[in-house]
Amino acid sequence: MQQFMVYLKQLQLWNQSFNLTSITLDHEIIIKHFVDSLAALKADDIKACARLLDVGTGAGFPGIPLKIARLDLHVTLVEPVRKKSSFLHFIIGLLRLENVDVFDGTLERFLNERQPYGSFDYLTTRALKHDLILHDGTGLLRQGGKAILYSSRSINQSDLPSNWLLMSSYTFQLQKGYGQRVISTVKPSASSTVLNVPRGTNLL
Repeated sequence: MQQFMVYLKQLQLWNQSFNLTSITLDHEIIIKHFVDSLAALKADDIKACARLLDVGTGAGFPGIPLKIARLDLHVTLVEPVRKKSSFLHFIIGLLRLENVDVFDGTLERFLNERQPYGSFDYLTTRALKHDLILHDGTGLLRQGGKAILYSSRSINQSDLPSNWLLMSSYTFQLQKGYGQRVISTVKPSASSTVLNVPRGTNLL
């Protein structure tokens, strides 16, 4: 709880100079950012010591709340906006969070520079359109890996690319009437388990 309160206060402090989030009141940050992020732990039984890639994390959601709650997780945060990635580096150091990596750039750059194919057990995103993460997701996930997608509405199988399967949906209401949230867990279909990597990529 102390770490979450430090996170909240530093987010508000930085937000006075940098536009990290439009949500600024204490109770709104706690509910709309922290509670919403942590709901993934109820949506799926995230395995111990899992490697999680959070794409378009912004000021660290859902990746940092999940890491605070589950210190065993290995978290990689991808964020292209420099002021937000600077905040991420700062707050990770301040909270002394281990096994958290920040990539300052887009997902496309991350793929080109890190070539992280088959590296992650989970992909998460709250801010990006789901098709952006699912397009390259099959190649990023390990065997049996999943993507955890946050939304305000339910996702149907017909909303997903043909090579992804909807596994479950967790629907809940945010406190204080802040609306419905849905966390959908999806995984690549059996036919797409072979790594989907660009031509010419050397995996050796």
